[in-house]
Amino acid sequence: MFLSSGFLERHMSVNSVALEGRKMNRKKKNDENMNDCAVGIDIGEKESVATYMSPSGDIIEQFTFPMNSEGYKEFREKIPSEARIAFEASGMAYVVFNSLKSMGYDSITVAHPKELSWIVKSKKKNDRVDSLKLAKLHLVNMLPESHLLSEEDRIFRDLLIQRAKLGQEIAKVKTSIISYLKREGLFDSLPESSENFSDKRRKAMESIKFNNDKDVVFKTMISRLKFLEDQIPPIEERIKSRARESEDVKLLMTIPGIDYYLASLLSSYIGDVHRFPNESKLASFFGIVPSNRDSSSLIRRGHMSKEGASTARWALSMAVDTVKIRNKPIMEYYNHQKERTGSGKLTHVLTMRKLIRMIYYMLSNRKPWKYENIALTERKVSDLEDD
Repeated sequence: MFLSSGFLERHMSVNSVALEGRKMNRKKKNDENMNDCAVGIDIGEKESVATYMSPSGDIIEQFTFPMNSEGYKEFREKIPSEARIAFEASGMAYVVFNSLKSMGYDSITVAHPKELSWIVKSKKKNDRVDSLKLAKLHLVNMLPESHLLSEEDRIFRDLLIQRAKLGQEIAKVKTSIISYLKREGLFDSLPESSENFSDKRRKAMESIKFNNDKDVVFKTMISRLKFLEDQIPPIEERIKSRARESEDVKLLMTIPGIDYYLASLLSSYIGDVHRFPNESKLASFFGIVPSNRDSSSLIRRGHMSKEGASTARWALSMAVDTVKIRNKPIMEYYNHQKERTGSGKLTHVLTMRKLIRMIYYMLSNRKPWKYENIALTERKVSDLEDD
């Protein structure tokens, strides 16, 4: 059986004693950090501003340095290796993080830009002011941290995203081919098939001749489709290779309707589920909680916040579509919510929220899907291992 009792025992989540230990370690680390100097960097594309502060909060130095080898050399000469460094997450974050690590800096914090904007609001905004704010907040351990992927995980995430984009591009090309054939009155002449692009239909499409420049147009569309499809196998093989090694992926595959790819994509964005204190935080990370516009005694709830990565939200949305048709309880929940709200879009979001609650419970407690089809799970995992 795929998830034996031994498997579950060996992979139980961190218990309350360990969690308490982590809290004590974090408090101890914070106390120790209060005795260290802090540096805030406002990163720019060509040059950045650094503010170097003493443990007492005095500005030791504020300087601008170019974003090149000479600039990093200047930074290293002015900032000691034991200093705590912070900067906002941006497109340059990984480059700066890796550069500082290679120079011997160990204490580096990447601040979450969205949460940081709520903490620090000011009409006065420039590079020096932002650098100073980062240093001050970091000095008193008030910076909201952003999750930074390792290089290996970042490459894997890129593979997953490329696979998703390929799928979307292929769908668009297929739609354009069907539309073109319908416009030319040839679609109905294709062989009967349950699939628009079955082997026999593809052969029929490739044999179509217009005897004019339409042949060039149609051949280009067919060639583009084949080119995109040829990119998929090497990407999928790398994804499968990583999926075989991930217990989180295998756990998510116990959900009927979720294959190794969707499981890998969801797992990639969730990461260590224990970094989310509860399922509401995970739902917020996926951007599927209502936006808030509260003022005094007025409480306003808007549409889905859509914060976080759109690809993660797309994966969860796709998971809902496939899971609900293969899990009767989820379909019943979906139908009940649709009848209650009268809105298909709202119902879909509510079902996304329910699914993320269940996924949070599964990963936190190392439990398989509540309505697992064990035979189906074993078959999916077996197919993954045999490829």
